[in-house]
Amino acid sequence: VYKRQGAAQAVHWVLVISLLAFVFVPFRHLRYASLAVLLIHNAIFTLNNSQGSTHHGYQIITQVLLAQTVLLWYPALCRCWKRLPRLPEAPDLRSQWVYYSQLVIAVAYVVAGVSKLLRSGVMWIVDSPLIAVQVVKTHSQNYYNWLQEEYAERGMHFATWIAEHPMLTRVMLTSGLVLELVAFLALLGRGWAFLIGVAMVGLHVSISLVMHLNFPQNEQVCLIFLVNLPFWMALAGRKWRAALDGIS
Repeated sequence: VYKRQGAAQAVHWVLVISLLAFVFVPFRHLRYASLAVLLIHNAIFTLNNSQGSTHHGYQIITQVLLAQTVLLWYPALCRCWKRLPRLPEAPDLRSQWVYYSQLVIAVAYVVAGVSKLLRSGVMWIVDSPLIAVQVVKTHSQNYYNWLQEEYAERGMHFATWIAEHPMLTRVMLTSGLVLELVAFLALLGRGWAFLIGVAMVGLHVSISLVMHLNFPQNEQVCLIFLVNLPFWMALAGRKWRAALDGIS
């Protein structure tokens, strides 16, 4: 037990150091920190899944880290293997780094939407009110995990509402499906990325409230790479300074 605790602590501190390097290292050396974070991330969750606790909540982070690492190492790979196709030209590597992160996020959501239609077709929409059963199951699972009555009561409350409002449920769930299918619009520019990102965060928040299925990793990735508040704050600051300069 003590050995396992020591190993867990060691992995924790290695991950903290790697994340600090990811933030503070100069961009030209970021590929080393990116590779370290990817390997540690995969090692941790491979170990978790091997214990039978299969969980896909961190899948989108794995995909983004993989895309970022491949992008950062791709020029070196091209120098080793001349036959590798070259990436499209971009103003700088930073722009590509953000763009390919957005691309992976968009693809993840589009694949999720398409898989629903390939699996069930339009019946996914028709049968969507049956999600009431899943709502009861997830809340009951939380109840038996934590023995708190609120989970069982909340599950029955939402399931009853869904059963009593099947058409409204279809409209709400179909809007989420459509949002997944049009997630590629986030690649058209920062404005579209902002709108899709805000909509995705809203979708996950609503799922969390109704079904108690939480995907904070997806919300955080959408906030960072799609909503991208620092960019909009910087843009507003530049326009504000330009307006002040124009007045003076």
